Amino acid sequence: MPDQKTNLPAISRQITELVLAGSPNHAEETLSEAAEQLGDLAVVEVLDALEPQVASMHLSAFDGGKLSLATLLVSPKAWAQSLAFFAAPWSEDMIEDEPELLAESLFAHIHGVLFASDDQDRCAALIHEALATDWGTTAFAALFSTAAEEIAEIAVDIHDRGPYSSGQTSSDHDIVPLALAVARSDPEGWDRVLFELFPNWQPGENPFSASEDYEEDEESDEAAEYEHAGSRSTQEMLLRLRKQVPSRQIDTRSNRPSLGEDIFA
Repeated sequence: MPDQKTNLPAISRQITELVLAGSPNHAEETLSEAAEQLGDLAVVEVLDALEPQVASMHLSAFDGGKLSLATLLVSPKAWAQSLAFFAAPWSEDMIEDEPELLAESLFAHIHGVLFASDDQDRCAALIHEALATDWGTTAFAALFSTAAEEIAEIAVDIHDRGPYSSGQTSSDHDIVPLALAVARSDPEGWDRVLFELFPNWQPGENPFSASEDYEEDEESDEAAEYEHAGSRSTQEMLLRLRKQVPSRQIDTRSNRPSLGEDIFA
């Protein structure tokens, strides 16, 4: 019986062609067919073989809770490499005009991949691989910049009580669970993200303190105005992320097999 894994390079090529042709749903169907015939580990190998640019294009097509086998099975390392290209479609004008919209898109992508399943070990591995890269650190810092006040509160709580503190803040911002997951899964990565967002912060120290004119009032719903040591804005963080996109481009002029070709033949 021939080794079915000899088909994997052909499947990877087919996925690439489908993604570049703008057919992510057909690419997902191909992955599902591969999973049924060869198993989930084969799909992981197929995804690992994709160019990071292609993987980024495919994964970003399934943000916002859309079911995706690729999202569930992409390896932490492959995802971390693909994250370098997430900001590739952005222009400086887009970042200037719609930073909140782009940040929401980035959040949907990262949150969707990290919490696609209830596997906490996988979530921790994804976070670790992403934060081992400069662009991954910047991407997380860009998300945290949308809620700098809450991140400051969490940083104070973690500094005082440790990463497994309650993480309570003065708001229920969606970024809070993500920040806690980072702090608990990768303390060193958490420090790197804080330093990226608050460039004057010194790792291991606690520069976050309530401003002098803040008076604690238990009946008040207003958050303490923390001094952020000069936090970067969301727009600035997104520009930094865009500048970190590798210059290598995808060669779309290769000889393409027919989209109807039987890749399992």
